[in-house]
Amino acid sequence: MENAIEMKVKGNSSWPIISDGFFRKKMTEQLIKDEIPLNAIDKIFQNSINILSNCPDPKDETPSSKTGIVIGKVQSGKTSNFISLMALAFDNYYDIIVVLGGTKNILLGQNVTRISSYFSNIPIDKLVILATNQNESILNPAAIKQFIMEKRKVVIVGLKGKVRINTITKIFSDPLLCNVPTLVIDDEGDQATLNTQTSRNSMSATYEAAITLKESLKRHCYLSITATPQANILIKTWDRLSPDFGSLVYPGEDYCGLEEFHGEYQDKYIKVIPDSEPSILDDTGLPLSFYKALATFFVGGAIRQYRGDFRNHAMLIHPSQRKYEHQIVLRKVNSVMNEWKEIARTKLEGIDDISYGSLLNYLNSAYLDFQYDGVVLPSFNELECLILKCIGMCPDAHLCNGDEDASENSRFYKINIFVGGNLVERGITIKGLAVTYIIRRARGVSNVDNTEQRARWFGYKRSFLDVCRVYTTQQIKDDFSSILEHDDDLWATIERAEQRGVPFKEIPRVFVLANKMLNMTRKNVARADRFSFSEWNKQDFLLLSRASVERNIAFINDFRKSHQELIEVLDYRGVNKHVSIKGLDFFIVKNNLLDKLIFPTASRLDHNFLNKLEAAILKSDINPVVDVLWLRDKEHQTRTISSDGKINQLFQGRNSTPGSLTYYPGDSSMVSIARSGVMQLQIHFIRPKNMPNIDYYIPAIALYIPATYSEKMEQLVGQV
Repeated sequence: MENAIEMKVKGNSSWPIISDGFFRKKMTEQLIKDEIPLNAIDKIFQNSINILSNCPDPKDETPSSKTGIVIGKVQSGKTSNFISLMALAFDNYYDIIVVLGGTKNILLGQNVTRISSYFSNIPIDKLVILATNQNESILNPAAIKQFIMEKRKVVIVGLKGKVRINTITKIFSDPLLCNVPTLVIDDEGDQATLNTQTSRNSMSATYEAAITLKESLKRHCYLSITATPQANILIKTWDRLSPDFGSLVYPGEDYCGLEEFHGEYQDKYIKVIPDSEPSILDDTGLPLSFYKALATFFVGGAIRQYRGDFRNHAMLIHPSQRKYEHQIVLRKVNSVMNEWKEIARTKLEGIDDISYGSLLNYLNSAYLDFQYDGVVLPSFNELECLILKCIGMCPDAHLCNGDEDASENSRFYKINIFVGGNLVERGITIKGLAVTYIIRRARGVSNVDNTEQRARWFGYKRSFLDVCRVYTTQQIKDDFSSILEHDDDLWATIERAEQRGVPFKEIPRVFVLANKMLNMTRKNVARADRFSFSEWNKQDFLLLSRASVERNIAFINDFRKSHQELIEVLDYRGVNKHVSIKGLDFFIVKNNLLDKLIFPTASRLDHNFLNKLEAAILKSDINPVVDVLWLRDKEHQTRTISSDGKINQLFQGRNSTPGSLTYYPGDSSMVSIARSGVMQLQIHFIRPKNMPNIDYYIPAIALYIPATYSEKMEQLVGQV
């Protein structure tokens, strides 16, 4: 009998989820064949239950749609997770699943192959899997409707592009099919489908096609699957692809990612290529660091085989996004490999060759580096023969870019070297990847999401992590150190929101990103600016509505009365006689005073500014203290005000000379050295001297933010 789990979903009525139906059982069989442990399989399906519980109940015939995001880790097996979700959705009365499976035919083919493989034990009278590049003749309403009428589940896998998505959309022009419960899975959902024309108030072609697809489905859930959700989170919450809910999918115990490679022990795994070296792309041959990486690759392969690990062993060279440069590197690498293979063959045959001395130096140096890093090793003599055999087993390097996918050829070998660019950034998994040589980085400022997607060295490799190495530049090493901190903060932000019941759209879009050479994502999709606050932040426009002014004055007076016993007088003689209240909690001042005030529409210091400041303070773990000053408390000031309310000069400057009886250091110097580490809120009362019709004083504020606060907050970025 099928089990049903009653899931309580915030904001929705609960609906029972069948947890062990036909498709789940068949999927479990396939996962077991892939040698995935039962406890890991249970975890995969528990993740799927959590995700599905947020989707609309397919048995509810009321039109309903939701958009969600599933966030995993780079190279953590998200494909097996979303295919398991597909199985669970089919068991729970979703009848059609659309998979937007990549931007290139190579990635589309990979997705079709994986989905077909996982569902290969399902008879065709129960499930039909179609691809837009293979089955276009039956991707029409009549054919799909027939499958549905025959009680067959349907999977449609298509490219992320206007033409292919529109082909899928036409299917749902049928009045029956548009009401069929449908799940749309956007694989790598931060790529291609998001709107790249937002700044122009327009829609990019693929985005428009995705929105049209959503609008054609009356009962559906649209799920973006990604390990780099920065863009999805930062787009405006009113955007139709902005997630209504989000689910974090935690990797298994053997996963090695940012923490392992770029955390406390990063110097063991990340080897910096010296700036003084020529580039692998130069005409001067191959740099010394590459020979070290290549030797490390073969010594590491021999260590694995010595331990009895004869699984795939691979090296990736990622020099550039340019295909012609891949060809240059490919020729160089294959030239060296042919030389090394000949030397290894000669040595294994017992023939003395003087050229072996040079190769031996590289191999012995790599062995000593492993030893220095604490890897438990047999003697070099015990490994030597295995190292030479590994060199002999390695074919020519495989090209892996938009022109050619080497995965087909590489499956005939256990030891492989890959050269690639854009294609190895998304979706491609290189089995047994142990050594990476990567120098590709954008000039100037890079994006977190694109950079992290290049980390093909992440994955399930705990058993051979000690022989994994990444050869890269200092700048790329620094990038990933910052991305580790950023990623931890992003996940913690979502976790806290989930624990507190905060809806996904209401999660504060403020994140740690200390490295100023990194942006969160592409600016043509979503913008996140660094938090930068001036020392003094002044209200630059005066409120000219008398009713609003009187309301503000009432709030200010009430606040002052509530702290009457703390008031101190600062007497600079003459008109500069102020009163102050010291040492208040900023959050109390904001909640009890600032949040109640009305600000002029054009003012830079307003509720948006204050809310942004509050979010940054909270994220930075600052305990903010603020002194409140009423400037010229008895004799207020007059200022020239422009017709639109702009204040000519809010602050009064220095008056007279130090030491004189009438000396006044100026409003901006009211922060003493002893209180320079404390915020200060100044409340000024101004009457426009050039507006005779206004015969009353209007409050205006200024806020001092200490440099120590600003320095901490500059490590943050937030949604624009």
